[in-house]
Amino acid sequence: MTAICAFIKRFGMESCCCKSLIIVPLLGALLTMPVMVSAAEPTAVSHELDITLGTAGRTAPLASNRNGGFISELNMDAKYIVSPQMNKDLLFRCGAEWQRISFPARQQSAEPDKLQQANAIVGFDSQLAEQWLMRFELQPGLYGDFSRFSWRSFDAPVNLGVAYLVDADLQWFFGLRVDIRSQYPVLPAVGVRWKYTDVWTLDLQLPNPRLLYDASDKFQAFLGAGITAGTYMAGDHFGDDRGIPQLNHATVDYTEVRLGPGLSWKARPNLTLDAEGGYVVYRTWNFFDQHINLNSQPVPYLQLAVHSRF
Repeated sequence: MTAICAFIKRFGMESCCCKSLIIVPLLGALLTMPVMVSAAEPTAVSHELDITLGTAGRTAPLASNRNGGFISELNMDAKYIVSPQMNKDLLFRCGAEWQRISFPARQQSAEPDKLQQANAIVGFDSQLAEQWLMRFELQPGLYGDFSRFSWRSFDAPVNLGVAYLVDADLQWFFGLRVDIRSQYPVLPAVGVRWKYTDVWTLDLQLPNPRLLYDASDKFQAFLGAGITAGTYMAGDHFGDDRGIPQLNHATVDYTEVRLGPGLSWKARPNLTLDAEGGYVVYRTWNFFDQHINLNSQPVPYLQLAVHSRF
């Protein structure tokens, strides 16, 4: 949903800016400081580039009657979108995203050693009325462990978001995530962004709800949560390699919830750098079609991100 903030600016709502970033398989996307495009003065094209790197500490997954060994986590996400403006009320969006979450393990265990996605992004932003904005986004691509490429890994989740602009300081967001492969194929969400003082903003938008403090024109501190989630397909021999044959080409819902503080630095007008740390308080690998669910204990995490709009 925070992605909607990106095109609030594009349709002339400068004072509705937001500095963090509609849902991923359980809710997943991102943002920070998108470039502004006025409805009255269409710009030919704008670009978004987001790169995120993160790591989480070593722990042991927990599951009934299964020894998962010890794992750590490394993750990376790179996303690029180009948005030509078709007219004053419509922007076309196209791009690509690659994400990899790896779990280096000391021994073979039931959780995947990596989850990856490589997908296109196709959609549009539209101004429905003076106070209503909408985003539609289709993400066709491959979602799996990439042990081998197969049609089984193909998926095409859909994100739909609508924003209602009450005024410059208050906006409501309504989102819907559709992924027929997930245990929960349709997932709704509601969020709000409220700038209640000159320096404090309550930004309750998934996947990154936060309390924001504007320390200066260049620095912003925040305290909040982050959600990483997705639905993936295991390889044809994933279960055989682990002595659990029923997990061959099984579907897994991965969910991770992080809590902690962070800092954003607006290094340049169109470039923002983020750093945050805290704890992964919830993490689960849910092979729901095989009734096997793994989770882990809380672990510390560190995450760095670069956001560019030009």
